[in-house]
Amino acid sequence: MKLTISDKTNFVNYFLTPISKITNTAVLKIEKNLFTSLISTSDNTIILNAEYSNEKDIDSNITVNIPDLTKLIRILSVIDSKDVELELNKNNISYSSNHIRFKYHLFEDGIIATPKLNVQKLSTLTFDGKFTLLFNSLQDLIKGSSIATDSNKIYLTFKDGTVLGELTDKARPNVDSYGLIISKDYSGTQLASSLPLNFEIFRIISSMKFKELNCSLSSKTGVFIFDALNNNIAMKFVISALAN
Repeated sequence: MKLTISDKTNFVNYFLTPISKITNTAVLKIEKNLFTSLISTSDNTIILNAEYSNEKDIDSNITVNIPDLTKLIRILSVIDSKDVELELNKNNISYSSNHIRFKYHLFEDGIIATPKLNVQKLSTLTFDGKFTLLFNSLQDLIKGSSIATDSNKIYLTFKDGTVLGELTDKARPNVDSYGLIISKDYSGTQLASSLPLNFEIFRIISSMKFKELNCSLSSKTGVFIFDALNNNIAMKFVISALAN
C-alpha cells in the first residue's frame, strides 16, 4: 500500500518527535487522511492523544506498530524531498529513490500496549478551571528551570485570575525554587492549595510549534487537559497531578 506523507519535515518534527519524548514505541492508526496515536508514560501520569491530518487519503484503514520511533525519525530525516511516498507492507515500511532506499520493520499487533482511555469520554469530566499558556511564557519557564535543578516538579497556584508556576519540591527541605506568572486569564475555582505536576510535560510541549495552549482543570480529580493546535496537528495532553 502506498502512503504519501505531505510535508515530511512537519510530520517528523511536530508529530513524531513529541510522541517520541513520551515513549519510543507507538501504535499509529491511519484512517483515510487522519493519523492518530494514543500513548503514555510508564506511570500513566502523562497521556497524549496525537492527531495529524495528511493531505492525501489512503485506500484502506491500517495500524502501524512502531518499535523504535527514534530510529524511524532518523531514517525519515535523511530523505531530502518534502513529500515522501512510503510503501506499507505487512511487517515493514520501505522507501526507494535514486539516492536512498531503506526497509524498516514493524511489530505485530498486540505487542505495544496502549492506554486504557476513551478520549471522547474526557468531555464528561467536570472542568472547573481554564486558562491559556502562551509559548513565550513556556519558554521563560524552561529558561528558569536552570535555577531550580533539584526537582522535576512544578506547582501551579491559581489566584486572582493568574496562574503561578513554581519549580521546587515542597516535600523536601532546602530545595531551590523558581517561579513566575505563566497565565493571566485564569477563570474558575480558586484552589486553596497548589497542584504539583511533572515538569517534564512542559519540556515535551516546548518542542512543539504552537502559539498557545488551551488548558482545562478538573480540581476534583486533579486532571489537566492541555490542547495544542498547529495547523494540521492536534495534541491533547492528559496530565494527572502528583502527590506533594
